[in-house]
Amino acid sequence: MSFLKQLLTPFVEFDEKKAQEPKKNTSAPAPAAPSKPTVSSTVTPVPEAHHPVVTDSQVTTLNQTPVYSPGGTITVPMPEHQQYFEKLVEDANVKNPIFKGADYKEFVDSKLDIDDISDEGLKYKTAFNILKGSGLTKEKLLSTGQEYLNLIGRDLNTFLGAFSLQYKRELGKNETLIQKKAEELQILTQKATALKKEINQLTQEISLTKDKLNTHKNSFLLAGENKQKEIQTELQKIAQYF
Repeated sequence: MSFLKQLLTPFVEFDEKKAQEPKKNTSAPAPAAPSKPTVSSTVTPVPEAHHPVVTDSQVTTLNQTPVYSPGGTITVPMPEHQQYFEKLVEDANVKNPIFKGADYKEFVDSKLDIDDISDEGLKYKTAFNILKGSGLTKEKLLSTGQEYLNLIGRDLNTFLGAFSLQYKRELGKNETLIQKKAEELQILTQKATALKKEINQLTQEISLTKDKLNTHKNSFLLAGENKQKEIQTELQKIAQYF
């Protein structure tokens, strides 16, 4: 650490006028850097995409218990996903010509090397000053930082496209089946309602018919019994008077 400090020249003060002037940069274009990047909030899924993180095993396997907020939003990403983006940036830094030489990533790494400096502004200026001799400029620092943002944004787009396909593949069949069963259930429910109505109507008809039949039977039996009594009475009188 002391060796690094011996290499430091007086801290860099950015010239606002010079920063506003166009600069030539052969290593990378200089797109306007937004003050608050919102790459992830504007992600659009890419159709027919393939992504290394989207695999069948990761649908059901989690290496860590997710942490959720009271509102149900995940608050801590999986370690393997954090490592994925660290590697994504690292690989791009090594392989992509846009990031050749000192750039945003080396600047961030340099800040970690001087983490004993507590003043944040001083730490940023010191890290920049360390890499200034390697060709790092404010323009390149901002432009390469934006390129890393774009790199992650494109990867998120690809992931969402692949995830959409995986979602349909893994869940689409069952969701379609559920919809079909729900429609069948609705038809059966309607049919059951109609059958209940028919049963109630038939039950009422049976009750009315039963009453009529029983009345008819009881009336006939009563008439027969009355006729029997009438004949018995006549027979008794005949026996009495003759």
